Order: sequence, then C-alpha cells, then structure tokens
Amino acid sequence: MLIDAHVHLIDEDYSGLEYYMVNMLRALGMRAISVSMDMNTSERNLRFAECYNDVIIPFVGLHPWCVDREELDSFVQFITSNIDKIMGIGEIGLDGTYTTNYNRQREVFESMLSIAEKYRKPISVHSRRAVDDILNVLPSYNIKGVLLHWFSGSKRQLAKANELGYYVSYGPVLVYSEEKRALLRSSDADLVLVETDGPVRYGSCFNQSMAVPSFLISVTYAFADTLKMEYDHAEEVLLNNTLRYLGS
Repeated sequence: MLIDAHVHLIDEDYSGLEYYMVNMLRALGMRAISVSMDMNTSERNLRFAECYNDVIIPFVGLHPWCVDREELDSFVQFITSNIDKIMGIGEIGLDGTYTTNYNRQREVFESMLSIAEKYRKPISVHSRRAVDDILNVLPSYNIKGVLLHWFSGSKRQLAKANELGYYVSYGPVLVYSEEKRALLRSSDADLVLVETDGPVRYGSCFNQSMAVPSFLISVTYAFADTLKMEYDHAEEVLLNNTLRYLGS
C-alpha cells in the first residue's frame, strides 16, 4: 500500500472531482494525508474525512500564506474542539518568499507547534526559503512526527534534518529531476516519504497535468530506481516510514 504524504484534496481545483479522487485511491489500494490551509479548508477537510475515513487521513493547519486572514485564537479553538477527529497538524510553516508578515508567520507557526506537542500529533511543514529558521525552531518542541514536505533545501540542511530525525518528502518532480534524485541519494531512506502535493501541476513527462493519486506510483518507481531497490521493497519501506511518521 502507498500513502500520499501530502495532498490538498479539498482544494478548489479538485471541485467536482472529490469522488473521482476517492475512487481512484480505493482502486489503487492507497490512502492520502489530506492537508488544509485555513479555517474553511480545515472544516471541509474534516467533513470529507468523516465520509471517506477508509482512505482519507485528515490534517488541519494554518498555512503561512493564510496567516493574515484568520484569527489565531478562533483557529486554535477549532482545533482543540475537534482534536479527536484530527490526525495531524498541517500544512503549517514559514515561507521566506513573503517577508512583510514573517513575524506573524512565526507567531502562528509556533502556536501550531505547541498544539502538536500538547496533543502528540504529527506535523506537515512548508519550508520554502525558510529551512534554517524552521530547523532552529523545531527542536524546542517535542513533536512525535515532523515532515518537511516537498523538501527543497540544501544537502547541509538535509543532513541536519536527518540528524534530528525529521522526515522529508519528494513528489513527482523526482521522476525527471536529477537535482531531486541527488537529494534523495543523500537522504536517510528510513526518513523519506512520497507525495503528490496535488492539485499542483507538473511539467516534463506529466504534460502540465494536475496531480492525481496515480502519480504516486511513478514517484515510487523513481524512488526505487534512484536507490537501486526493487519496487515492492521500495513500497514496503515507504509504507513503514509513513506509518512511523503518523505514529501508527
């Protein structure tokens, strides 16, 4: 079985396709960690997961892109009142591309980390142009499972993340990017997950197609090929990694 470690199944780009995605997951024997970004997507994500709990693993979080449009105390109250339905906290993090509200991003991020620590929930972290800051903040919290999703840092940053026991995930870009494969070869294979990050669109061999669950098979083949593994063994490694990350 494969588990998509990070996908936005309730994104507007999937509107009208939700049941198609669920049926594809079922047909392929997969599950998906569906993340959210704000109050609206978090509420919808929990409702979606209640209907399809055989394939959907719901995370809720306040994305750094959304921190200015949500009231933090209300969001925290939403999480705590629904904590038994929530499997993890995400997507959360920092984005160094947006510097005008960086202090607000840090305030929200640390609030989300406190919740994850208190309720022993894994987290899915956005770290674009902010890997060093995130790696400096995270050790202050006792989080049971940390994923730096769509890892795009340096080999030095990767080594530090591995040393701290944090997971990193690779998506469809791994199929055609030698740079990503080089990062994977430098990764601790027991700390790697795979994702689609749908509905992101990918170029090259994917012809700018919006990501769907079946893309994960190609990512797993790329993982196996890069690390010189048989496909079945690669799938087993990735499943065990994801279950450990989730605390299962």
